[in-house]
Amino acid sequence: MNTVAEDLYLDALEALSEERREDAIALATTLVGAEPDHAAAWALLSDAYIPSDRKVRMTLDDTAKAIGATRFAVKLDPRRTDLWIRGAHLMRSIGCWEDALQWWQDARHHMPKEAMPLVEQATILADLGMYDEAAERLEQLIEENLDVGPSQNARIMSLLKLVRKAATREQSMLFRPWEPRHHGWDIIGLRMNRGPISENTIFLMTAGPALLLLVLMAQNQTQSGLSGFCLISLAILATTIIGMRLARRWHQQINRPALNLVRAMDVEASSGYVLIPEKIRTSRLHAVLLQRTPLAYQERVLKIVERGRAWPSGQLPKLPDFDSHLDELGFIEDDEEPELEPFLDEEDEHISESE
Repeated sequence: MNTVAEDLYLDALEALSEERREDAIALATTLVGAEPDHAAAWALLSDAYIPSDRKVRMTLDDTAKAIGATRFAVKLDPRRTDLWIRGAHLMRSIGCWEDALQWWQDARHHMPKEAMPLVEQATILADLGMYDEAAERLEQLIEENLDVGPSQNARIMSLLKLVRKAATREQSMLFRPWEPRHHGWDIIGLRMNRGPISENTIFLMTAGPALLLLVLMAQNQTQSGLSGFCLISLAILATTIIGMRLARRWHQQINRPALNLVRAMDVEASSGYVLIPEKIRTSRLHAVLLQRTPLAYQERVLKIVERGRAWPSGQLPKLPDFDSHLDELGFIEDDEEPELEPFLDEEDEHISESE
């Protein structure tokens, strides 16, 4: 790296540390234009597009530019695990779940002995309702004898519980939004004019009256001594624990239409095809759920709806070749290097990765 490039990088780094993000973007853009193989500059450019204040909502354009810069950075320096995590997070923030799956598969080409890509893929597949595929990803962890950290182990246990629960249910009961005649759409239609109910609200409605009664009893037991106080305290603790468990269980049952609609929204945003019926899209439930998503996600959904491409009959969500990384391990004879696929559709080509 020549002196001019080094000065530009240091100036961009200083601007970023001082929260002068526009200056950092301009300097880093100039640098990668002159030095396109400068991995650190691409990573810095990716940093600059992401606001440090979480209250600032990223637009679709800024998110796309951040993903583009992250792509170049990991291509030049694939050892940067933090950039792989960032890229997947950005893709999921705009609903590009299919691209996130491919992204983690690309990561496996560079870190075939790491468990994280498999755990992330299993999480995405479970969120999309593809539980069999998620189970296969988890089984791959055991087959390849990959080391798992404590935090990943907790996620794996949660995923295993989820896929095992799904395996006990009839396949027809699992909502697949790409099936237009699935009964899950009828369930959504029954509650589409009401918003979801929070777990806290359910807890207050169920355990609240009992807790209030126990508190009043505790006030009347002030003269009964320590034993009475301890008994009431244990009753309050037990009621709280039972109430929380019931609220968590009932939250999923009562809000199943909302959870199904969230899955349909994610499949639609990921594929770029219109999937949700118009009457549901204009419902209160859809409006409430959409407002809870990132701004970039909302902008992408609006672009998909404006484009109006209907979901092709019989099409399934696009999955990557989960065995493509075996080439790096010497199991597949193929001289071609896998390429990163674009994360947006052809109509979004106005957003350039090189920005």
